[in-house]
Amino acid sequence: MGSKRGVIITVVILIAITIASFSVWIGNNTTNTEMTIVVTDFENHDAGIVDRHKIISNSISESFDRFMDGEIEISDYDKIAKAGSSQNNALLIELKSSGAPEEWQETYVNRILSLKAFGEYIRETMVMIHLIESEGEEVKRIEILNNIEKLKDETIQYAQMADSSKP
Repeated sequence: MGSKRGVIITVVILIAITIASFSVWIGNNTTNTEMTIVVTDFENHDAGIVDRHKIISNSISESFDRFMDGEIEISDYDKIAKAGSSQNNALLIELKSSGAPEEWQETYVNRILSLKAFGEYIRETMVMIHLIESEGEEVKRIEILNNIEKLKDETIQYAQMADSSKP
């Protein structure tokens, strides 16, 4: 067996190595919760956003029309609108975090504005269904329906601006 001093030195060295390696591991293992999206083909990325938005938009618009016609219940539309809003927000996040180069900035900004207007459109349809449920004033309903149409048009206008500003 080794001397008592040799064993103590060995144990101290092993403890120092363990502490140092643990410190390095902690320092390199910081959690980064920020989402990063790497886009290299901005034309196809934009086209994918447009296609997914059309699906969401058609679903929301058709469901709202069906609700207004009395074909679906308020709870059904509420679920559809919440899911559509969540999906629309995901598209917004994807666009904002894509790191579009200078030549695509105008297109992406207009696409973002289009999606934001659509998000407001969804919120207004939800206000409308709750106003109908609570048997709100007819004047208020007309005002909200006009606002819904305005936001729908705004969504389309920004989308057209995005399309026309593609490099």
